[in-house]
Amino acid sequence: MKKMIYVFLLAVLAATAFAQTNKIAVGLDTFPLLKGVIYTDFDQDNNLIALSPAFEYLVAPHFSAGGVLDLWFGKASDIDILYFGLTAHGRWYYKPGLDGLFLDAGVGFNALSVDGKAPDTDHAGFSGVTASLKAGYKLVFGKHFFVEPSIAYVYSKSGFVPVTPQGWQPGLIIGGTF
Repeated sequence: MKKMIYVFLLAVLAATAFAQTNKIAVGLDTFPLLKGVIYTDFDQDNNLIALSPAFEYLVAPHFSAGGVLDLWFGKASDIDILYFGLTAHGRWYYKPGLDGLFLDAGVGFNALSVDGKAPDTDHAGFSGVTASLKAGYKLVFGKHFFVEPSIAYVYSKSGFVPVTPQGWQPGLIIGGTF
């Protein structure tokens, strides 16, 4: 009998959690993808695949918390490169919900590995802290699809690969809310 009560309570909690609409947003930033396409030049042995998925969860009516994973890999002048960044973000929305004008702050870790060498080797990349401030507007179409243009200032270490995020960075995240 106890098991049935626990299962029932768990089902009620799950239904309550999923009944809340538009509390989760998942998207992919298209600007790193575009940078990778622009940087790719097969005649010069340069190619780059840049993925930057983002996640956020509405924790209060005007505030969300989430993260961004940057995973960029490829070749630069026939040398293997791997850029990894993981950033936690807090975001304040002007109006309640996951849409409209927002301000965002993030802090995290990033690293660049060149030719499989550790970051402490000369000319082998870097590792360090990254921080960002962002402003933007999330446009929600229908119930679930969104487009999010933004501008951010990113402070981080940067390497010889010119596509690592540093300074003013545009963003265009496309995704869905649930």
